[in-house]
Amino acid sequence: MKKKDYKTQTDVDAIANRLLQEAGGDLDQVYGNAVATALGMPKGNQSVYDKVEDWKTRMEAQGIRHVRQAPDGLREELERRFRAGVEDMVHVALGVTGKTIDEERQRSDQTESLLRKEIALLENELVGEQEARALADGKVETMSQELSALMREAAADKARADLAEARLDEVRSQHETLLDRLNVAPARGERLQETLETKEEDEAYPIDMSRYDYEE
Repeated sequence: MKKKDYKTQTDVDAIANRLLQEAGGDLDQVYGNAVATALGMPKGNQSVYDKVEDWKTRMEAQGIRHVRQAPDGLREELERRFRAGVEDMVHVALGVTGKTIDEERQRSDQTESLLRKEIALLENELVGEQEARALADGKVETMSQELSALMREAAADKARADLAEARLDEVRSQHETLLDRLNVAPARGERLQETLETKEEDEAYPIDMSRYDYEE
């Protein structure tokens, strides 16, 4: 290994801390090659990789992975208090953390209250929809029953109409048969009437026999 490629743990820690800050506290964004490049090395080597892993182990022990879960504004509050020169750092940390937690709790309570109101509104809407659906289902059932009754009535009317038509056909047939019979009887009567009238005419004009000369 070239002497210029050798980096101390302090060198690696400084670069790793800078990269961690630039990554917003995301420990996974700090890795061997990134540190080596920031150190001006053409590529990383096992020595740098080992030192980066050592640094990560110490960061995880300090709870660095939980830093990103801290409430917004906590870092700024702590930095402001520290710059103010307060001696009891533990007291400051506890106070700021408690304040932040209390604010988060208040926001959580407000959010929960809003969610409860929204849930209540949704429940009321759901009940209304269920009632409307039940009413609609009832109307559909009533309409279905009425339609079935109308269909049965229509079927009964058709059956009665078919029966009436059959009876009408029967009456028509009987009527035609009767007419056929009546047409034969008048023809016979007319011929008999003509014969009688001819006979009456003959009797009304007797033959004058005196016109004929008979020799004795």
